[in-house]
Amino acid sequence: MSSRTTTTTTRCILRAINYRRRPDDMDPAQKRKKAVNWCSQENILVISLFLEHYDTYYFKFSDGSKKGVKAVRDALHERWAGQLTQLGFAERSPAQVAEKIKKSIIITRKFINSSGDNAQNGRRDELPCHLKPLEKKLREEYNKIQSDYGFDFGAGEGTMRFYDLLRDIKDESLSSFGGNLEGDEIECLEGDLEIEPSPTDCTENTSRRGITVTSTASHILDSPLVVPVMPFKNQIPAPSAMSRCKKRAAEEDPDEIIEKRHRLLDAELELVERKRYLTEMKIKYWEDKMKQLEPST
Repeated sequence: MSSRTTTTTTRCILRAINYRRRPDDMDPAQKRKKAVNWCSQENILVISLFLEHYDTYYFKFSDGSKKGVKAVRDALHERWAGQLTQLGFAERSPAQVAEKIKKSIIITRKFINSSGDNAQNGRRDELPCHLKPLEKKLREEYNKIQSDYGFDFGAGEGTMRFYDLLRDIKDESLSSFGGNLEGDEIECLEGDLEIEPSPTDCTENTSRRGITVTSTASHILDSPLVVPVMPFKNQIPAPSAMSRCKKRAAEEDPDEIIEKRHRLLDAELELVERKRYLTEMKIKYWEDKMKQLEPST
């Protein structure tokens, strides 16, 4: 009986010590607090700042250096966090700003991809008001690329299929020069262009629709302008479909394979040429910038 009493007393003492422990002595995990929810004014401001510096955020004149892009974005996140904190609702960190922008893009992209339809309840979802300007900007960027590079899809196909086509072209281009990324000896050079691929269809009509645009489309995917917000959908064919594609590729005429390789090589060469052009544009841009900064003599 005495041992039980001692045990109970010891537990009570330990609980009292833990309860009265000062906050400075607590573990960091225990001191961590939930971030304050974003209010409407903060949501509107962060989207407005993002759209105002959209081209800078995606570094339109970048030579492809990820380090340079990260430095630019980190600087913007820090500046925007200060502006949001000045509103007086909560202290915002650069990491919170980056996460907020990322989630906003994902939500808007998903809305565009589904046309607002909710697959779970069958009803049409409404995009939050502060994301309407972002939706407009993303649609403008998609349409701009579609019109600039001469892709003409029917009204029923939409811009989403345009980006599926670009992804297929890039996958084909990469695998043609470095072999199959998964180690297979023979790969399917044709990919289904439908948004929702059917396992029973093995891309019979790829050569009729869009394969000739390879030479003008490869460079688009290396541009940092809209890649982070492209509404790609998962479009990996079923294993049975891939097996049929491999068999079909093995039975192709060698002359056709050589012709396809030549087209892909032309696409890579044009990509190099366009990168050179972008580099020249970047140099010209900074030369003009330096002239403006030079004191007048």
